[in-house]
Amino acid sequence: MSDPGQSLSRVPDGADGLSDVIASAAVTRPTSNGASPRSTPMTEPKDDGHTNPLESVAKDAEPGSTSERPRYAMLRNYSLILPETGERVRRQITLRPFDSIGEASGRERLVAEYDLDSEAGEDTAFLIHGSANESRVWFPRTTRIFRWVSGRYAKFERRLMRLVQAIRCIRWIYDNILFQEFTRPLKCSLTYFFASFTVFSTTISSLLGSGDGKHLTATVTVYFHPSRTIGSMIEAFTFAELALVYSTILSCCSMVTAAFFRKLDLLWVGHAIVLVVFCAGGLGSIALMKHKMGKQTFNTACSVASTAFTRILVREGSVQEGTVSFSKIVQVGLLVNLGVFISATVCFLVFPVTAISSLKKTCKKLMGTYTHILVIITRSFLSGTEVSKTEIEELFDVAGSLISSLDTTIQEAKYEHYVCGTETEYFLQMRLVKSIQSLTQHLGGLRSSLQMQWHLTNLHPGHTRSSCAELFDIFVYYLGPPMKSLTFTIKGILEVLPFDDKNSPTYDVHLNSRFGPSLNMALDLFSSARTKALKEIYSQEIFAQQANRAELAIHLEKVASTCGQFSQGLVGLAREIHSILHILREYEDYVLSGHPRSWWWLAFWKTNPKNLQMADNGSEEEDVTVPSNLAHLFSDDNFGAKNQKDTSRDPWTLKLWRALRTFRRNDVRFGIKVGVGALLFTLPAYIPQSREIFSHYRGEWGLVTFVLMMNISIGGTTSSVIYRLCGTAIGCYSAWLIWFIFPSNRVALALTGLLIAFPCFCIIHGWKANSAFGRFILLAFNLTALYSYSLSQNDIDRDDRNEDEGGVKPIVSEIAFHRLISVSSGVLWSLFITLYIWPNSARANLKRKLSILWIRMGLIWKNDPLNSLSVRGEPLKPYVSIQDEQKLQKSLLKMRTLMVAAGNEFRLKGPFPTKHYDSIMKTTQEILDVYHNMNSMITKDLYASERESQMIAYTIEERKELSNRIFLLFYLIASALRLNLPLPYDLPNTVHARDRMIVKVSEYRMKQLSEDAGTEDDFVLFYAFILATMSINDGLLHIIASLQEVYGSIEEETLSI
Repeated sequence: MSDPGQSLSRVPDGADGLSDVIASAAVTRPTSNGASPRSTPMTEPKDDGHTNPLESVAKDAEPGSTSERPRYAMLRNYSLILPETGERVRRQITLRPFDSIGEASGRERLVAEYDLDSEAGEDTAFLIHGSANESRVWFPRTTRIFRWVSGRYAKFERRLMRLVQAIRCIRWIYDNILFQEFTRPLKCSLTYFFASFTVFSTTISSLLGSGDGKHLTATVTVYFHPSRTIGSMIEAFTFAELALVYSTILSCCSMVTAAFFRKLDLLWVGHAIVLVVFCAGGLGSIALMKHKMGKQTFNTACSVASTAFTRILVREGSVQEGTVSFSKIVQVGLLVNLGVFISATVCFLVFPVTAISSLKKTCKKLMGTYTHILVIITRSFLSGTEVSKTEIEELFDVAGSLISSLDTTIQEAKYEHYVCGTETEYFLQMRLVKSIQSLTQHLGGLRSSLQMQWHLTNLHPGHTRSSCAELFDIFVYYLGPPMKSLTFTIKGILEVLPFDDKNSPTYDVHLNSRFGPSLNMALDLFSSARTKALKEIYSQEIFAQQANRAELAIHLEKVASTCGQFSQGLVGLAREIHSILHILREYEDYVLSGHPRSWWWLAFWKTNPKNLQMADNGSEEEDVTVPSNLAHLFSDDNFGAKNQKDTSRDPWTLKLWRALRTFRRNDVRFGIKVGVGALLFTLPAYIPQSREIFSHYRGEWGLVTFVLMMNISIGGTTSSVIYRLCGTAIGCYSAWLIWFIFPSNRVALALTGLLIAFPCFCIIHGWKANSAFGRFILLAFNLTALYSYSLSQNDIDRDDRNEDEGGVKPIVSEIAFHRLISVSSGVLWSLFITLYIWPNSARANLKRKLSILWIRMGLIWKNDPLNSLSVRGEPLKPYVSIQDEQKLQKSLLKMRTLMVAAGNEFRLKGPFPTKHYDSIMKTTQEILDVYHNMNSMITKDLYASERESQMIAYTIEERKELSNRIFLLFYLIASALRLNLPLPYDLPNTVHARDRMIVKVSEYRMKQLSEDAGTEDDFVLFYAFILATMSINDGLLHIIASLQEVYGSIEEETLSI
């Protein structure tokens, strides 16, 4: 600490501007005898330990320095609340990530949080700084014994350490590699092995009747694999049974229709109806629903339905002949259900994994990630040091992946709860998951404040940078200790919530009864300290001088907004944790009551009041289309009558065009495209001249391949063409080679099938981007080897007893060749349909949707979020678009899928700039997070206070100008993206408009300070608004820079007329 009498004006010679004002300003403090404040240099510190913040900065570093040492020199001792006990102590603390403290508990964890130089004992200091630091991780409660042993038996210590490390290494390998990476393909391989018994076992095969299609059971297990949670298996089983019912209906209707028109001697008419209605309509609807649902379990069901229906449609021959043979439909249904049953049995009995336990583990991991993020952000904000942006982004990416996993797992857990009758527990878990996920938004707000601090202290040149850094020092000096104290309490609670992963293998609810009261005490302590600290801050002479210096006022308000928003973000985080504690308390009461069961969902005719699921009836296209209630924002006369267009006199052609809007949607076009392609591919099977060739080359598998491979975008279809063709070739060759070595040997074929299945399922589960490669290897092997064995056992239909493909002496090379031709034709046909029938480029679709999203976001801000507040009792004006926030987030997630597909589309100009678009999408997501934070601030209280109403009216013109400029920037980047043109260098500047609004806020603040009226809470909403506009502007500048890199140069033909 520097000499108390040192002058505050230690600034490099020649300093001028803001630094001169700050350096010359004396810190105003109340005298000890209660006299009126006066301007004096800092002398003796007050009884609360306050010292001159600028003085320590001047002594330890240059003005504006962002080194950690000056900031932490000002973080004095302060009262804090111990979350485990609710005890209030006064200590100096240093925030440390959870991992650095190890697994110590109780007193050791608490001591590890404290500054050991103050009151830590010798033993405690040894635990943290001594040589036994690593040992304490393994033996937290035997530290003294271990220290005695390690001091006298160094050799024993080394061996013991190696043993412990070896045990931990083996346990980690088992938990993270063997159990996850080995058991999943092992379960799938065993399922395929058992399913192959329908072909290799004479007893089972005879029970299933005659026919050469019994390998269908093994085929079903390739798609309907058991490496999923029990809840996911229940969901997949439900979808599979519904899909089988749908395929059965299509099959029966096809047979009955063909038989009916045969009796009328119009079989060709029946075939035409079957092809148009049931083939095109049925398979097209399956593809459409597969795209609309977008769930892996539903995709599996669609694969099962397509496989079952196409076998009846083109393979069995009943539809072509116009006869009704329900025995084939029953046999196909039996084979499919047998494959589903085998897969479900293995899932339930072999290394079962429940979605409920996965949900609890993921929640625990996510809370640990939140703890790490909170500590890093708070330490960086208070110390003024810039943490690696990559590190924070990686942590948020981890949190994002865990959140996505929670969304999937909670849906899978729903089926487990429904089967067990514990629906109440499911709704409690749903509330808990939503509340935990909302913590990400609060942490995102803290990250925005931290980024703005970096921006103000590092990016501004010269004295502006120094001034902002020194202003932050003042705020941190007064607000830093309360912030760190509240963070300590929050961190202590986050570390142990929401489930106990140490003392309970089932992850029971872990709730300390003192957490709630401790958090309330910490919030009360922070609120009172914040009020006192802000009075101290604004009593400084530097804040009184801003009335004559507009530039100083602007930077003061920016710093005040950043610090105020950060402290408010901590409060919001604490309140959200309080709601989590409330949910956990209900959860604990439910568990203690014995998990009462209800099975209310069986009473489907009743409406359940507890049902929290909201139906989402919006289509994909509606998610990114500007709604009509936003269109009026393009003009200033928002509610003028002249904007209401009379549509009664529109021509009938325009009305017809509007009526056909559904058929212009990409998803509907996709369904029609798949249906038409399936019809054309199936047509040779219904023409007598080509039917034999179609059957000889097993065209039904080409049809199945076509339906399953089709994707709504060009990139989505082309991405797997090579892998499917290569996988089919490898699988056919493997089947021929094994048959050549072990001809008709069912034991060898079954075991080699098991050996081939394992690496194939490793590819399916480990190579997510190209899982079709492993799937098609196994399918081709299955269609060749198992089918050949059925022929060799004379297990064929009566009508098929011919020498096709060798008969009872199968020519496996010919069979493999036919399968390769069939599957390859389906792959190539899907590629042709994708490219030449209503081609839907992922690149063009991404640009269109992203530009519309930007337009919509611009219209949101043009409407001004503060206008949605009720001022002086006026009716609420709904903030259109911010209430539409979930659809915007959903649209952006779908655009990420388009971005991945766009990278797989070939173009002569070069590869798609995925890296730049990924950066643009991340920045857009950050802007949407800003919108969410602003929306959260508004929805807390939709009725403005008296002073908020005065500020809204006082700054209305400045906010209007700022909102218009932000909208114009959104409009320009959207136009540039759609036109593929670079942006002009002279773009609308939002800085001056924002500064004028900040000056107005500063003027109002000084007026309130002079009248000694109002509180800092009156400015919280404007803090959020100022910080939001700064973050949005920075995000737009980043997007502009990325677009300039992508479209900075244009070709000559681009501007040709």
